[in-house]
Amino acid sequence: MDVLDSVLPATFEGWAVHYPTNVRPPRDSEEGMLGSDHGVEVYTIAAWCDRFLGRVFPTELTARDWLSYSEQTLLTVTAGAVFRDDAGELNALRARLAYFPRDIWLYKLAAQWGRIAEERAYVGRAGDVGDELGSRVIATRMVGNIMRLAMLIERRYAPYPKWFGTAFSRLACASDLAPLLEQVLAARTWRERESALVEACRFVAELQISRGIPGAIAPVIGSLKDRPYRFIDSVKIFDAIRAAIKDEDLRLLPEFGGADQFLSSNFVLAVPTYASAATGALLDTTSRTPAG
Repeated sequence: MDVLDSVLPATFEGWAVHYPTNVRPPRDSEEGMLGSDHGVEVYTIAAWCDRFLGRVFPTELTARDWLSYSEQTLLTVTAGAVFRDDAGELNALRARLAYFPRDIWLYKLAAQWGRIAEERAYVGRAGDVGDELGSRVIATRMVGNIMRLAMLIERRYAPYPKWFGTAFSRLACASDLAPLLEQVLAARTWRERESALVEACRFVAELQISRGIPGAIAPVIGSLKDRPYRFIDSVKIFDAIRAAIKDEDLRLLPEFGGADQFLSSNFVLAVPTYASAATGALLDTTSRTPAG
């Protein structure tokens, strides 16, 4: 670190490498780590994992572990360029965390359909009482849920909000799905909004079938107690995918999903210990609640 302090250039290939006002950790750090005047950070794999992920991964992750990490945190490990890895430790860690195991993936897929099911009729119900603004707000949230569902279908971790739309645009399905979602957002009436959402949900349901996702079924139009609201019956899709989960404990969990499916605070999701505490509290509460 002292050598870097004395010889590090101000820029490298046009990029700044000195951050004297944003150094992590600062020279006077009390965290037991070497500080610096430049901002270049030096870690062992174990130290980096402990600092940024809250664990050093001596064993395989449990289902609780997978659900506790936000996808943006897992993306921090698995994305980006690796220029040298002579010992192979970094690439081994990235391979372990490359994507969710089968049953965790299916549970998160099912849970995402569950999120859509929660508000499947609300776009129409809000609009039907003259609340077009409220209908738009709900529809916008539904669009975000469908985008996240598409990323799960294509087995891609979702980044934090600033890059979410960019990551979605790189999906193979985005060129077909994005125009449907834009119709939802541009709709001036709740009926137009509802129709566009039906088509978008139909598209991702059929995409699941084409990708061979276990439990995927053909979408059907549903209604709510004979009220004039149309939606893809996402509860049936949720039930069918959940039934394909082999792990019984995971299959019986409620549809809250992983941390980034039931939490929306960027502050909490960005800190693994916070996200883990929230997920653990929810799982512990669930385990004490009688089924049904």
